[in-house]
Amino acid sequence: MDETITEYSKTEGVKEQSIKNAESYMKNVLYLEKYNYETNQFDCKWHEIGCHTNSFLFTTVSGFVYGAIDSFSKFQLDESFITENPVYEGYMLNFKSLAWTIAAIFILWQTLKIVILYSGNGEEGMNSLYDKLVATVTGGILLGIYGQFFDWILELTHLLTETMLTSPVTHYDIMQVMAINSVGYGLILMVVVSAILFVFFLSVLYRTVLFVILYITGVIAIPTIVNDQYNFFNLWLKTVVSNILTLTIQLLCFVLGIKTLVNLQGGNMIIGMIFFIVGLSIPTLLNQFGASTGSAKAVGSSIKYVARYARR
Repeated sequence: MDETITEYSKTEGVKEQSIKNAESYMKNVLYLEKYNYETNQFDCKWHEIGCHTNSFLFTTVSGFVYGAIDSFSKFQLDESFITENPVYEGYMLNFKSLAWTIAAIFILWQTLKIVILYSGNGEEGMNSLYDKLVATVTGGILLGIYGQFFDWILELTHLLTETMLTSPVTHYDIMQVMAINSVGYGLILMVVVSAILFVFFLSVLYRTVLFVILYITGVIAIPTIVNDQYNFFNLWLKTVVSNILTLTIQLLCFVLGIKTLVNLQGGNMIIGMIFFIVGLSIPTLLNQFGASTGSAKAVGSSIKYVARYARR
């Protein structure tokens, strides 16, 4: 209680009367003077009904909110969940066997096109030859190291999300904000957090399943890199980047929203809810910007640059 009052008194813009009211509420309503943080128990006398009631609500609500947030923070995407799953890996390997056959057919078809083009226009045919050669080598390398390549993608995603989800708030933070704002605020927080966690859990689950689909189908998309019109590799890479961005920014909005709700230095329910709303609208915002940071275009540009450099 003393630490909470001290921290609250240092908050910018808080008036002296508000500090006195908060201290009076903690002593006379919450009975925090009788609370032992080490044992998480209140030393209430048998006839102090208000002490028993508020102590039950204080410990139960704060414990529920912290438990829900802590459980969600431990649900982090791990590459072993996807790449080491025998079912997913089995489907990927089946598609990979087919991918080599498709790659051979595409290369043969493109070779015929280049030969025909070269016979009619030598300079244009030579330019196409270099582009196709670089695309073929790139596709072959990606197919050969596909397992390690996707492990790296998932590891990157795990590192980005793990940093944010590692202890976003503590039980102590939740108890402090309830001590300042009342148990009623804790009840509202419990309802809000429960609803938000459910929605964000479905969103994270959706992103995880999408990674599974991308893992299985990636080996089919890679051979199409040699095609001009039906190049699905750029679409696949764009979807992978979009999925990583969406998951990362959504979890960032979730963490910022939770921290805003339990922050003594300017915690605000409305601002916290806006963070959650923005987090849920991230997929729409990314779609307006092409759902990509331009990584797919960067890869294509790099291939063209290498091809031009090789011709020199």
